[in-house]
Amino acid sequence: MKLAKTVKVLAATATVAFSINASAAAPQKDVRFVGETQFAGFCKAIINDDVRVLRSSLSRNVGRIGASQREVLRMVTSEEGLTCNGSSLIEFSVERHADAVHDYLMSRS
Repeated sequence: MKLAKTVKVLAATATVAFSINASAAAPQKDVRFVGETQFAGFCKAIINDDVRVLRSSLSRNVGRIGASQREVLRMVTSEEGLTCNGSSLIEFSVERHADAVHDYLMSRS
């Protein structure tokens, strides 16, 4: 009888611990992408201030947007280029305080 109660308590504790860890791993920023979602990686990179994700998005779009990563970057940061929440990538990075991505965009543009 005691063993059964101990097992139930351990199972409940493990469930609670797993739930806490799962919610801690979930993104804290509620973001929804609309429009051309195949380019959402650029906006995600800014939201998470992650240069690695940005560079990955650049390399995935070589051949689709431009012939090289530098050309893709030039195209998506141009006046007629990609926008996130109605702002250019550079403006959006300033709005979201994505300093690492902003520095990367400014140094490469």
